[in-house]
Amino acid sequence: GMCDCFDGYDGIACQRMVCPEDCSYRGVCFPERMLASKAGKVYATPWDAPKAVGCVCDVGYRGVACDLEECPSGPDPLGGLGSESGRDCSGRGVCNYDTGVCDCFEDFYGDRCHKQQLPIETA
Repeated sequence: GMCDCFDGYDGIACQRMVCPEDCSYRGVCFPERMLASKAGKVYATPWDAPKAVGCVCDVGYRGVACDLEECPSGPDPLGGLGSESGRDCSGRGVCNYDTGVCDCFEDFYGDRCHKQQLPIETA
């Protein structure tokens, strides 16, 4: 007979996990041992090394299923921690992962919140 696998499993004997949402067609599904190798680590001995899987997302996407759209980012315009530290929107805004658009903090603007609006002095 044929196996009817539970959600999240595949294979003749339902022995293999599948990546969530097929990585939303924005990434590639790899077994844990290959993900570890890509990170310069070794994960070959555990029983699940060839069975447990995860997504490697295409550039511009992140999340377990590569379903989150990254926002543009760059260095912090004030010299703090920006994209080089993994911060979205240059560290001066919040990313809307549904749209990939930054919502900049007060006094910052630009597609990656990299510009600062200086206060207008009144005399």
